[in-house]
Formats: sequence, structure tokens, C-alpha cells
Amino acid sequence: MEDMDERSYWSRNAKVLLEEGGLFGSLLLDSAPPEGLCLSPEGLQEFIRQNGIQFGIDPVVCQQIAISPGSYVKERVRIAKGKPPVNGKDAQIEIYIEVDGEHRPKILENGRVDYFDMGSVQTVVKGQLLARRIPPTDGQDGLGVNGHPLPAKKGKDYRLPQGRNTVIEEDGCVLKAEKDGHVVYIPKENKIHVLEEFVVQKDVDFSVGNIEFSGSVRVNGNVQPGFKIKAEGDIEVQGYVDAAMIEAGGNVTIRGGVQGRLKGFVKAGGNLKTPFIQNAVVDVGGNCLVGESIMHSNVSAGLKIVMEGRKAVIVGGIVRAGEEVVTRVLGSPMATPTEVEVGVHPHLRSELNAIHESLKELHKNVDKTQKAIALLENMAGMGGHLPPDKAALLQKLKMTHEHYKVEEEEFMLRRSEIEILLQEVKGARVNVFDTVYSGVKITISNYSYFVRDSISRAAFVIKDAEIRTVPL
Repeated sequence: MEDMDERSYWSRNAKVLLEEGGLFGSLLLDSAPPEGLCLSPEGLQEFIRQNGIQFGIDPVVCQQIAISPGSYVKERVRIAKGKPPVNGKDAQIEIYIEVDGEHRPKILENGRVDYFDMGSVQTVVKGQLLARRIPPTDGQDGLGVNGHPLPAKKGKDYRLPQGRNTVIEEDGCVLKAEKDGHVVYIPKENKIHVLEEFVVQKDVDFSVGNIEFSGSVRVNGNVQPGFKIKAEGDIEVQGYVDAAMIEAGGNVTIRGGVQGRLKGFVKAGGNLKTPFIQNAVVDVGGNCLVGESIMHSNVSAGLKIVMEGRKAVIVGGIVRAGEEVVTRVLGSPMATPTEVEVGVHPHLRSELNAIHESLKELHKNVDKTQKAIALLENMAGMGGHLPPDKAALLQKLKMTHEHYKVEEEEFMLRRSEIEILLQEVKGARVNVFDTVYSGVKITISNYSYFVRDSISRAAFVIKDAEIRTVPL
């Protein structure tokens, strides 16, 4: 009779609840038992099993509830825990060439520092390892308290950065050079190219004309006003660039400096290295490494703008970087209007928006194709066969559908790559190792800071939803 009374109490006054997708089980008591009714841990455990919990019941908690049920009335008590799933690890891409462009400068025999001899020209031979892919893992499924499996998430997959004159081995995990040449990593495209090089032994002028080349270009002189060099690889200029147009898919090195005269333009998919930039527009996908000065220019870098010289200064114009700006002096004692923006990644954000729009259009086309396939297959089912023209159309629609699936996978992979890069700019900051003068406007993400009085040696960061200065 006591067992019946106990069972009646549990059934009338207790509820078993599944939480967090079945990983945990909880008990909720509506009221305490009447005086004289003895409860047992075994009776509670049996009631829990009858209400769907088969795994992970905690006998200690059950005993505590049975001894003193009144202490747990109207309180959710966790009485069972399942085995949580272990999600798989994401794929990893290991790159075996220099990609950041921040090499150590060469010290000359006379003690001077050559900021531009950084060993940045990288050559490879056929069969040389460029990158390796460590595949994602599947993970391990867990077990819910109700005995049902808790599926683990498989790790995300990422593709090798295969570009021109590179080959992926059959296992899909190794990228090698397919020929001898100059190797270039393009972060914006996530591709490694092995390219040949075009060399100009003198100035780029009327005797040479404009240059457009599929590999890399090296100029042993200057680039005169009005001329244009465009290369899919790197561009290296031993002299200066004067009111000229420079556009490279890879890195750009200009050893003599950039004098834009309000006409010059330099664009690099990778990094830029030069001693100074004056009255020019510069657009860099990676890092912008400058020796001494950026003056009255519009400079944009996807990653960092780093001023490397002892008297490095940014004054006038506007500079933008996805991650960080580093200089010794920012602005001037004359309060020259100067703007600095960090925490923005213009190239990647534009590409991400374009991918979102492309996916929308692609999904519309997929839906139309699927409906057309279903209509034709239904016609075939009703009549037994289709006319030759309809059968050919059905076959073409199926091929188009497969093409859309491949295209969608490419978009999704690239979107994942960009989202990871954008997550990495959360620590955006401006580091000034000497003086920030009045007249400077600093913007980090969506926050702005106007410098009213000069500040010495400080970093500007986002803290508590505003821009603050912290000592360096």
C-alpha cells in the first residue's frame, strides 16, 4: 500500500522535464508529501524512468529529494545528465611561404638600414610544397538522458589556396608548385600563384610605354608621370613613382617613394612597401609598410598601416586600415585636419555583400530549375515517356541544377573564409609612439574621437562602447 501511495504522490505532484535538447533532465515538485508518507530513492528513480529518462540519473540527488522533498518544492532540480556531443574540429590550412610581408630590413655595411630589402621576392621550384590542408573531423555524438543520440557538428572544411601554376595532389591535402617561378600569395582571393617575372632595365617612359603583364614586373628605374603598370603578380620599382598608376594583384615595393601630385594611384592585392606617400591615392589589400611619411593622401589597407621610420608621421588626408595603424606622429602642430579609421575591411565587406546578393539570385534560379524538373518528370510519369525535345530539356535542366550546386558550395566556402577574417579585426587599434596633435579625428568601427589637445605616446582602443586612450 505504501508503494502505491508513493507512486501516486510522484505521479500527481512531480513532473520530469527535458532541457537543452535532452542533454539534461530536471524534476519539478508541485507540493510536499503528506505527513507520514515515506519516500524512497528507488521509487523516485522508477518514476523518472517511467517518464522517459533512461540515462545519466544522479542517485545522490534522488536520495536528497527523497529524504527532504519539501526543500525542493517549486524548484527545478537537475536529476540526470547525458553525454554531451563533441563537435568536430575545423579544417586547417598551413601555408609554407611568407604571407605577411613584415620581413626584417637589411642592415648595410655603412650601418644604414634599407627598409626595402626585406627578402620579399620568393622563388620556388617545381614540386615544392606550398600549403597543406588538415581535414576536418566528424566529432563524436553524445547521448541524451532519454537515450536518444545528440548529434555532433562536423568541423567546417576549407579549400587549399590553389592558383596559377600550382597543383593539388590526389589526396586533396597538399598544394605544390607546378613549375619554377616567383610565388605570390593573394589574401583577398585566398590563392597562391607561381608566376614568371617581367624586367624593365630603365625608366618606364615613352620608350617603354604602359605595361600590362600576367606575372610579376620589376622596374630598375623610375616610373614617369602618366604611365601605368598593371601586373597580376608583384610589382617592384627600384626608383620613384611620379604621378603614375601602379596596380598589382600581389605585393608592391617602391624603393624611391610615391609622389602622386594628386594624380598618382597605387593598388596592391597584397602588401605595399615604400619610404613615403605624398598626395596620392593608395589601395592595399594587405599591409601598408611606409618608412617615413604619409602626407595629404588617401590610403586604405585591408590589414595594417605601419610607419617604420624613426620620424614616421601621418599628416593630412585620410588613412584606413582593417586592423591597426602604427606611427610615431599623427597630425601636425598646425592642427592639420587628419583622419584615421580602423576596424573596417573595405575589400572583404564589399565582397561579402556581393556574395550575399549572388546567393539570393542563385537560390531563385535553383527554385525555378527544380520546379521545371519536377514538372517534366511528372509529365514523364503520366505518359510513360517524353518527346525528344522535352527529354533533352530535362537533361539540360538536371545538368544546370548540378552546376548551381557546385556554384553554391564555392560561394559558401568563400563566405566562411571572409567571415573568419572579419572576426579577426575585433582588436582594431591606433598606436602612436610619440605625439597625436589636435585636429586629428580617429574612428574605430562606428565610434569617433576628436583630438582637442595634444596627447603623448598612447593607443586608441574601443572600451566600454567608446574610444579610449591607453598607455603604450
